[in-house]
Amino acid sequence: MIEVREASGTEEVMLTEDLQIAAWGFSEREIAPHSALVASQHSGGLVALAWAGGEAVGFVWGFPAFEGGRVWHHSHQMGVRPDWQGKGVALALKRYQRRWALERGYDLVTWTFDPLLTKNARFNLGKLGAWAGRYFPDFYGLRTGLYAGIPADRLLISWELEHPRVRERLERIPPPPEPEGEPLALTRGEGLGLVPERLLTPSAPRVYLEVPPDLDALKASDLGLAEAWRLFTREAFTWAFAHGYRAVDLARRGPRVFYQLERPGDPAGRSG
Repeated sequence: MIEVREASGTEEVMLTEDLQIAAWGFSEREIAPHSALVASQHSGGLVALAWAGGEAVGFVWGFPAFEGGRVWHHSHQMGVRPDWQGKGVALALKRYQRRWALERGYDLVTWTFDPLLTKNARFNLGKLGAWAGRYFPDFYGLRTGLYAGIPADRLLISWELEHPRVRERLERIPPPPEPEGEPLALTRGEGLGLVPERLLTPSAPRVYLEVPPDLDALKASDLGLAEAWRLFTREAFTWAFAHGYRAVDLARRGPRVFYQLERPGDPAGRSG
């Protein structure tokens, strides 16, 4: 059984350092030191740990954010020990974070993730019901460890905590949909040989963008192609967001993987 609760005291917060190393292979220089998390928690942030069998197996860390007169909760890190990944720990942490944020008057939680990590996209969009509408090129400016090889671009996730879509997904997670609408780009090949060809300029309320199914495997087999995909998807998302689209789901057709994008409020769209 997984139990999630707020970290109590400095010793529990210190456990996040080992969890960062385990989850992402960070060096001691790359981790966020526990002192930063303690200060964040003391200043209105959240540091929560997931426990199983008396051991800390995951954590989530976030803090208040502010822009344009609006205040929300920004989730900077969530990590799960490798031997506990795929066992519901991440979902339990996010459920706890949502409840914690709502109790404090927040209606929005944001975080960033690598758009080429399709498992994360499935979790964020498909399972949590969040959406993405902002793109940050080379957000961290790093080329080592977790960020080695290609620019560390990020999508900004918006998790509207009381949105009907979010409530529905937390009650029942549907299987990945088939891609719908018009293609945002042309590709050729498949699997690790999938190659980006050229961007299109669709006008349909729903569009889809095919991406490589496994970034880590692609980086290991052809780093140059992985970087080409980074730059190609950077241009694709930037164009789509500038034209009013949001990324709302991760679709599948057999082994192929696609981002589903929609225009919110369009009668033919469904993102709302």
